Amino acid sequence: IEEMKDDFTNNMTHKLKTPIAVTYSAVDAMLNFRQGEDKGKREQYLKICEEQLKRLSGLVEKILSMSMERRKTLAMNKEEVELRPMIQNLVKEFQLKSDKKMTFLVNISPEEMIIHADRMHIGNALGNIIDNSIKYSGEEVEIKIKACHQADSDIIVLQDNGIGISEENQKRIFDKFYRVGHGNRYDVSGYGLGLYYVQQIVERHQGSIAVESTINKGTTFTITLPAK
Repeated sequence: IEEMKDDFTNNMTHKLKTPIAVTYSAVDAMLNFRQGEDKGKREQYLKICEEQLKRLSGLVEKILSMSMERRKTLAMNKEEVELRPMIQNLVKEFQLKSDKKMTFLVNISPEEMIIHADRMHIGNALGNIIDNSIKYSGEEVEIKIKACHQADSDIIVLQDNGIGISEENQKRIFDKFYRVGHGNRYDVSGYGLGLYYVQQIVERHQGSIAVESTINKGTTFTITLPAK
């Protein structure tokens, strides 16, 4: 347990330092290298700062939500959330920060689909799944995101063309601190909380999440949330 806690602390510290360093560099460039005088550059650097601060906020919230006391009382601030703009913002964020060639195929029906959810937490949950799809993939990533109403539920499906998850590991991927070993992919940064967090948040919405995966072909996550 102590080793797991130390590993979590080390990995989370690295995760927290990254957005701080990126934001600092962007602000430093505007203040000390006159980049702020160029309107285009200024908007670009401010956008970077905004995205990194959102990322930092999400990481901090993730730490809080994982504590035992917090987990028992964590409440979802549900509201009507238009799904397409949320997905589009996530797509832009990952295209900005990843150097892999990525293709996102988004199919949301109806076009203005509304879900009843906590905007920040459900956004973080979807972001965690997309992040895993990019990490555990080749140099060309294809992610299909589908969403629709079905009876009394809202369905969100995220499918990738990554390296897949074995049947044995599929049974444990939502366990706290569990990380799947994938040969030379085991050194991908992480701390074994991403999918645990996703499951906790989905369940806090009285929903469910399922996974299907085939080695070397890809993985599909299906989130089912109750419609309002």
